[in-house]
Amino acid sequence: MKKHLIIALLVSGSLSTACVAQPAPTAGAPARPAAAAPRGSPLPPPTPAEHITGNVYKIFGGGGNTLVIVQDAGVVLVDTKMPDNGQAILDEVRKITDKPITTIINTHSHPDHIGSTDFIRAQFPNVRVISSEATKTEITANPQHNPAVVPNETYTGRMTIGEGADRIELYSFGRSHTAGDTFVVVPSARLLFMGDVMAWNMAPFLPAGGAMEIADVVEQLVATVKDVDIVVEGHGHVNDWAGLQRMAKFNRALVTNARAAYDRGDAPGTAVAELQRNPDFAVLLDTKIKPGLEYGNTPLARAHMNVNVAFQEFAGEPVGFGVANGQPLAQTDKHKGSNPADTAPPAAPQSGAAAQPHAH
Repeated sequence: MKKHLIIALLVSGSLSTACVAQPAPTAGAPARPAAAAPRGSPLPPPTPAEHITGNVYKIFGGGGNTLVIVQDAGVVLVDTKMPDNGQAILDEVRKITDKPITTIINTHSHPDHIGSTDFIRAQFPNVRVISSEATKTEITANPQHNPAVVPNETYTGRMTIGEGADRIELYSFGRSHTAGDTFVVVPSARLLFMGDVMAWNMAPFLPAGGAMEIADVVEQLVATVKDVDIVVEGHGHVNDWAGLQRMAKFNRALVTNARAAYDRGDAPGTAVAELQRNPDFAVLLDTKIKPGLEYGNTPLARAHMNVNVAFQEFAGEPVGFGVANGQPLAQTDKHKGSNPADTAPPAAPQSGAAAQPHAH
């Protein structure tokens, strides 16, 4: 599948793939297997639920990670993957508990994180669907959006759900990966779920810009949230607090180095070369495709993409979706262009599949 088709499927408009409701299963119909991904999907299919700690589990694949939090009265789900993964999610939950789904939290508006909300909602009509106000605005801005994925509760800044061992804290600090990403803290598990502000342990995808703002947001998150040991990323990776602190420093260093390179009139690649001088950032600048991300690009390429985005922002240029996803930055009268090789996919397939640009 060509890269721009994949990106359009997953992100363009944030909602185009989530606008058609999934049909509810017919009573008595056999359940679909947990590994049943949508036909033709570039994403790896859902895998069996992984126990993280205490009452918290993670379901990988089929889109973003789905967090499963088992509480006294029921189950909280954080993110619901692409459309046509609702039954797979419920099948995995049923292996853990028979409790009903009481709450769905959307970390952001992209269809690989809200796409199966409608299916789950059809099975549990009284479920709370919660997001930041900015996320709801993004969802409803699409005239073809599916009403069944629209949150029925929103918040701005901070929200607390439940109390005692069931307490969950939600934070939104403004534009980062999207206009209103939500960070989910489970205090009893000392756990933070990042959504796509941190995914695959690489620089975040910036489909609408925000290279400078995401550095501010992650620093504010680190300064605000306390007593967290486990950091679950929006796709694939389970990290720790030190990993989040490293990402915060990396995001800040990326925009600082990009600004210096821009002001000197250097090419954007010089800013990434400066990042490579710091051994603490080596894991964030890897040159290999990650397992489960065979449709994506490398962490090093993502760093180049974000520097290119920063150059456009410094120049006051509209941030191009293509540039954020790996197209070379064209030279203008305000800045030099980038080397196409910096953001090109690996020449040969790795991990057993053809490499495609990352879409999260």
